[in-house]
Amino acid sequence: MALIAINLLPLSLAHAQSDPIYDQGEALYINPGRGGCGQCHGVSGNEPVMPLYPKIGGQSEQYLYNQMIDYREKRRKNGLYIPMEVAMQPFNDEEIRAMAVYLAKQRVF
Repeated sequence: MALIAINLLPLSLAHAQSDPIYDQGEALYINPGRGGCGQCHGVSGNEPVMPLYPKIGGQSEQYLYNQMIDYREKRRKNGLYIPMEVAMQPFNDEEIRAMAVYLAKQRVF
């Protein structure tokens, strides 16, 4: 039994360590003063407040990054593009990357 506990210790320690990019992404994503993403998509990105808002948690990091950049640069046009263009304006590329990291690591339903 002790051998099992010793073998699991590195896993527990690795999981407990914080990822600064993830933490930054979480803070930016949830911050209602900037984009307020969590207010529409939910804290994990998978609890939209309206059925027409997409579930974005667990999507590919690169996909999420590209979509947010395209909204910010006004290159993506769909039914919800205007509020997304506004929501993405305050963020630079590194901040968008951090939010993509956070969202990509969320559970998928």
